[in-house]
Amino acid sequence: MYREFYGLNEKPFNILPDPDFFYLSQWHQQAITHIEYGLMNGDSLILLTGDAGTGKTSIIYKLIVDRCEDTIVGVIFNTAVAGDSIVEMVLTELEGDVPDNPTPASCMAALQDYLLEVFSKDEKKVLLVLDEAQNLSDDALEQVRMISNLQVGKENLISILMVGQSGFRSRLRRARYSQIVQRIVVSAHLGRLREQEVNDYVCYRLRQGGVDDASTVFTDGAFKKIFEYSYGVPRNINVVCEGSLIFGFADDIKPITAEIVENFAKERIEDGLLIMPGTVDTYDSDVTAEYIEDIQRRVASLEKSMDIVKRTLVRIIKTVKRLTSIK
Repeated sequence: MYREFYGLNEKPFNILPDPDFFYLSQWHQQAITHIEYGLMNGDSLILLTGDAGTGKTSIIYKLIVDRCEDTIVGVIFNTAVAGDSIVEMVLTELEGDVPDNPTPASCMAALQDYLLEVFSKDEKKVLLVLDEAQNLSDDALEQVRMISNLQVGKENLISILMVGQSGFRSRLRRARYSQIVQRIVVSAHLGRLREQEVNDYVCYRLRQGGVDDASTVFTDGAFKKIFEYSYGVPRNINVVCEGSLIFGFADDIKPITAEIVENFAKERIEDGLLIMPGTVDTYDSDVTAEYIEDIQRRVASLEKSMDIVKRTLVRIIKTVKRLTSIK
């Protein structure tokens, strides 16, 4: 809609992760370096955390693109499952043979056999990614710990990357998780982008979209407002920039000014669709239960939809990479 008006070939601020638009900030580069080291070292458990929208899923997709030629990569996005189901899910995701009438014990044995077969061929490593790891139940976490114990001699048969929100670290500090924490040798955390990094992020994505001179799209004042209302969170940056482009196009304004960014951001905040840190909405006690129940239904539906989208993207990335390598 606004692409031609602003000289863009593609929409640069889609919320869904796109490897072609992935911006390597200092935080992301550091996280990838840590993860790559853990994989190279054959560590059994690796931890990646960060606030919602900081780019954890983008790192997962980059790993799939970069590692799929020499690594069997399995990704589980829906981790809110019973502990007795997680091993079967892992076996299915890695395309191993699931036993008839599967049980946790039989699936664990089948997974070990599968990993031993891969190890014996000495061709590829195995990486399992558990996204939204903060949703893992205690039973599921225990099963993950048992999977991480699968070894032959001194070699780990599988590396597991647990990706979760910041609060997951606090949960793991509890004494009951000491055994799993002891196996985490490498960990990384994604922080929010600083003001210059936000500017660089926006400019990079505009260049990927076809605009070399960012000043033809956003004024200096607009950049400051983008940082102010996004709080350095990449997903928020995308939301603010995308909305501002739509507002600017509707009003036939180019480049986008600070006023346009602020008007869009304030409208989103008033609608409860752009959350600023430190703000807490209050509700009448009579409607609180109904509100929470409605939010839970919406979140459950959104998580289910996002799970389908993410899994589809993983398949597309793997297929494209496979076809490219054949050529």
